[in-house]
Amino acid sequence: MTVLCALPPGDTATLPRAAEPLARALGLSLAATALFDAAASADPANPADVEAARAAAEADLAALLPPGVASAGLSLRLNGEPPWSPPVRLAIATAPRLLAVDARETPWLGDLGRAVRAAPVPVLAIGPRYAGPAPTPVRILALADGSPESAAVAPALARLLGDAAVPVELLAVAVPAVGERPEERELDLAAALQALERGLSAPAAHRRVEPPRAFESVPAAALRVAAETGATHLALATHGRGRAMRFLLGSVAEALLRTSPLPLIVTAPGGTDAAGR
Repeated sequence: MTVLCALPPGDTATLPRAAEPLARALGLSLAATALFDAAASADPANPADVEAARAAAEADLAALLPPGVASAGLSLRLNGEPPWSPPVRLAIATAPRLLAVDARETPWLGDLGRAVRAAPVPVLAIGPRYAGPAPTPVRILALADGSPESAAVAPALARLLGDAAVPVELLAVAVPAVGERPEERELDLAAALQALERGLSAPAAHRRVEPPRAFESVPAAALRVAAETGATHLALATHGRGRAMRFLLGSVAEALLRTSPLPLIVTAPGGTDAAGR
């Protein structure tokens, strides 16, 4: 099994380096793909020209990959489809354990929610504030808010991690609803995390309900706890329901994508990756 890295133009190293710690912890190999748009690379009316451009692009990809990263071939862009779609289609065809994407810039930054909902597996994403691989063993901080959508993170992690001895800590940030007492919210979330733990392949390293500090948002609280616990990855399920990115990805996931120095492991609401279909 592999981690499939969808490389951005001009950078074949950053994303494989970001994916390597988790791949190593799970005993997975790394493979990479790059986007190939025949209309932008050759004369679409000349099949020989298209084939020559494709062969040259495949050779360039293989030559530029870091040691230890295999070429998964090109992701062919068809009929002007969005750039995130071809790597997702390749993931559907090749069945990796995880799809890794570089969302530091467009198109992934704006379309990650759509890609997560279409991908057959969870998506590892790095955002604009990504700070590089952490020099520590992999430790995952999984976020939940007590909703059925957020609970999808547990079975997704169970399928992803398998028997690997990767610690997972469960976190809920207790923001009371209007008229709700803080202690009631904390008790409800503690019960939700206990139920969520049953969906993991191994007991959680810790369950934590964290009240936000003054003027602290949920994403900021999650990043603070991640720093306090030495987490190397944040995991969560999207809450997508609408057409805009903030609804497709979810406001917390969107904020974390834009601000987190850690990679995110994102799965679709309801566990709609291929393994759960």
